[in-house]
Amino acid sequence: MKQNSIYMVFLLFSQLFFSQNKQREIMNGKIIADSMSVENITVFNISSNVGAVSDYNGKFSIKARPKDTLFFQALSFVSKKYVITEKDFYVNELEIRLNININELDEVVITPMSLTGNLEEDTKKIKNYGLSPIDMKKKIYYEDARYGRGTKITTSPDHFAPNGSSFDLKLIGKQIGKWLGFKNNSKKNALKVMEERRLHDIQVKSFADHMKERFSYNFFVSDLKIRKEDFTTFLAYAEMPSLELAEYLKAENELQLIEYLVKKAKAFHEENKE
Repeated sequence: MKQNSIYMVFLLFSQLFFSQNKQREIMNGKIIADSMSVENITVFNISSNVGAVSDYNGKFSIKARPKDTLFFQALSFVSKKYVITEKDFYVNELEIRLNININELDEVVITPMSLTGNLEEDTKKIKNYGLSPIDMKKKIYYEDARYGRGTKITTSPDHFAPNGSSFDLKLIGKQIGKWLGFKNNSKKNALKVMEERRLHDIQVKSFADHMKERFSYNFFVSDLKIRKEDFTTFLAYAEMPSLELAEYLKAENELQLIEYLVKKAKAFHEENKE
């Protein structure tokens, strides 16, 4: 009895080990939806970080293995996750049904403050936000300890303004900053620094390198229909500025990046018709 238990545990671990080390195979699938176009739907393998898009008939091909998670996403459909099983490899085509994403519009509230079209009447209804004035009479004299106690440096060019008056430029700058809505926000500054570092890391690599890391070679050849000999040329054709690329490379913009490549591929094919 004890030997049987040990054998079962060994068998279980063996199956688990081999399933995890099994090579990914090309899986063919088809997306189905009611009365909606199923073209250009994103199919993303979360487990391998490889993506693909569906064709006009909703068909797609992607490398996967059992226990991989596929993520289906499109603007017109409700996003869906699907975990691959062993049985899915026994069928010729895996069918995935997506539900239509129904967007409800926000209700419109009509209030008595609605504009009438009469400029004189409408301006009376608009709330005015006053700006606190700058105290132009406030002066600050800068002293230098080298010239003794309380001695004003009258020869310093930054002591007087051109018209003979001296202003606190720092005070003026702060007031202008308040008008423009600038605030001393350490969290915002930290995020800005992180974003600058991220942009620098993106600029270290070329656009082509980023695309090769993000998508499989099969995606460009099979889904975008880019010929092998045109692969490098297409990546150069689709290249974009670093700032724009930084936005597209964000996780939440994965769909937009694929849509961008699909549009570029169509334009590339149009310009290179034989």
